[in-house]
Amino acid sequence: MKWFFLALCLATIVSCNQLGMITGMNSQNKALNEAGSSGLDAYRAAGGRISGLGGFETNAGVARVTVKPGAEIAPESDIVWAPEDPDLPIQGEEFWQKTESKSWHVSHTEASRYSRQSGKPLLIWFTDSAHSPLCRRLSSELFSKSNFEKWAKSRIVRLRVDSTLQGPQRHEEIGIRKRKFVEELKRRYNVHGHPTVVVVSPTGAVVESYRGYKKGNSDYYWGRIKQAVLISEKEYGAWREKLEARGYRMWENRSGRKTLAKLYRFRPGKVTLIDPDGNRGTTSLNNLSDGDQRWIKLQKKRHENRQNR
Repeated sequence: MKWFFLALCLATIVSCNQLGMITGMNSQNKALNEAGSSGLDAYRAAGGRISGLGGFETNAGVARVTVKPGAEIAPESDIVWAPEDPDLPIQGEEFWQKTESKSWHVSHTEASRYSRQSGKPLLIWFTDSAHSPLCRRLSSELFSKSNFEKWAKSRIVRLRVDSTLQGPQRHEEIGIRKRKFVEELKRRYNVHGHPTVVVVSPTGAVVESYRGYKKGNSDYYWGRIKQAVLISEKEYGAWREKLEARGYRMWENRSGRKTLAKLYRFRPGKVTLIDPDGNRGTTSLNNLSDGDQRWIKLQKKRHENRQNR
């Protein structure tokens, strides 16, 4: 019996390993081409394990979501088909607030919202620009370089949390509030010391956290960040699949602004959406893209047909 159990375990391990090799093949070439002579290559050369490249695999590209037919339709029980109420004001336009794609955000709320809207991981850099030589070294050797800037622009959302407050505001009420908020963020992300870099999935889950920096080690450091981004992209893809199966979809308004949400309420000429965090926003039907308007009209027609049966 003992030999039979051992043989069964070995067969299971071999099968899982073969499945991992098949899953990681398509993403391997893209990750190698992107890494070049720095980043992931340096990380691997220093002994780091890279998902999909000789180790356990993750999807190296932008997460592709496969949705089952009909999954994009919100459940009837989740939609309120309400009569027209001319006295009800249209609120929640901030639901569509466009967040500017900056190099480094300074607002955690703004950066987190943009991460969710874009589907890109959030990189949070906890720094102390006035008192930490290593923070300045990390900035000059990696974060201020043009090749990092080019890569980061298309792959991540960046947030800088600086413990140093500039100017006279340090002693004013706003400075006191900022210091309290910085300390709150440090507790939330378990930050002890500078520099600390945290990679957060668009879902809000912490993927990796790196504390400290070694002079001349920028390639290895960048490689670790890239590895965390690959993991985040895979995790986000699975998260999107689950949400789309529950009726969430990407909406777009006339200004090209997008938000991941599902239809919550429809009144003639007005639409209320709800995002995964429970935030609701109401807008005019005419403010939505043509595709979204057609989708809503189709749902309304299906609802009316069921009511007339």
